[in-house]
Amino acid sequence: MKLELESVSNARDLGGLVARDGRKIKRARILRTANMSRLSARDICILREYDLKLVLDFRTRTVMDANPNVQIDGVEYVHIPIVKDLNSRVTSKDDYEKRSMADILLGFSADFGGNGVSWMREFYKNLYSSDYSLSQYKIFFDYLKNNTQGSVIFHCTAGKDRTGVGAILLLSALGIDKEQIINDYLLTNESTRADIAEAEALGRARGVDEKIIDDIAKINGVMREYAQSVLDFIDTYPTPEAFFKDKMGIDEAYLAELRNNYLE
Repeated sequence: MKLELESVSNARDLGGLVARDGRKIKRARILRTANMSRLSARDICILREYDLKLVLDFRTRTVMDANPNVQIDGVEYVHIPIVKDLNSRVTSKDDYEKRSMADILLGFSADFGGNGVSWMREFYKNLYSSDYSLSQYKIFFDYLKNNTQGSVIFHCTAGKDRTGVGAILLLSALGIDKEQIINDYLLTNESTRADIAEAEALGRARGVDEKIIDDIAKINGVMREYAQSVLDFIDTYPTPEAFFKDKMGIDEAYLAELRNNYLE
């Protein structure tokens, strides 16, 4: 369910998704968003209505320092960097205020010189298979398991890749079927569609190489193949439970506790 926040993009409540055992994820418990560096007073009021208790920030320290989240009294903020370094440009709060989102997205795509999809595939592979990233996602799971009241937000910068893989892993652990997982993942494109269209138009107006323009949606939105690659990796194990045990050190008792906390 979409969260109607005016200054935070790609925000939604994972509540209502149905697990294979027939239970549903509780409403107002698990929220995913983009970064909250420009959170408005109205948005703060909405998040208080959701009884927000915890914010889990997946960004690198450099990016987090350049665009710190607006702090809400009574909310705990935890930094869980899913990757050590992105090796890409850092967009500062000042950039967001002086440049259009279309210009920012176009510049980001241009950095990859038309090879953005290859970069994204490798980036995702690192997220779902590297020991470091999976150990960080385990910390994410631990905070979720231990939070028994109120809501939790997890996010990165755009709320789509590190957050997207986090959601895929979490929903898999909660027993949500693959098609629901992919459908939630693809909702990102509804949030980014207008900005991407503007960036494509801006690129053509500037005479930018069509390969770079073609990459804008593939880099700044999401593609089904990215989500499928995560699910396919989980499927290399006999069961999802076997994956979580082997790759994240999560046993069935842990999964049962997590499910009982968030399913009804």
